[in-house]
Amino acid sequence: MNWLHEHRLALGAFTDSITFIGGVILARDAFRRLKDLKEKRVDADFRRQFPRLNLTDDEWNAAIVSMRWTVAGFLLIVIGFFCQILLRFLEP
Repeated sequence: MNWLHEHRLALGAFTDSITFIGGVILARDAFRRLKDLKEKRVDADFRRQFPRLNLTDDEWNAAIVSMRWTVAGFLLIVIGFFCQILLRFLEP
């Protein structure tokens, strides 16, 4: 138990870094899913050829909303990570 107390700063920074890396991986996955969805969408040429064909793209709209939540969540993770690291180094 004494070893944990002696190395609490390094262990805390390490665990905070692991949490941050996990958040980056999850955000990257969400960004890649939007990219994949964008590649599968109907392109602008099709819309120009058939202007009267009314296509609603609910999946795309849902992906955009999801992406906004992903960006907001990732920003919160980044801010939280830097606050935690700052507090770790300010500990007595």
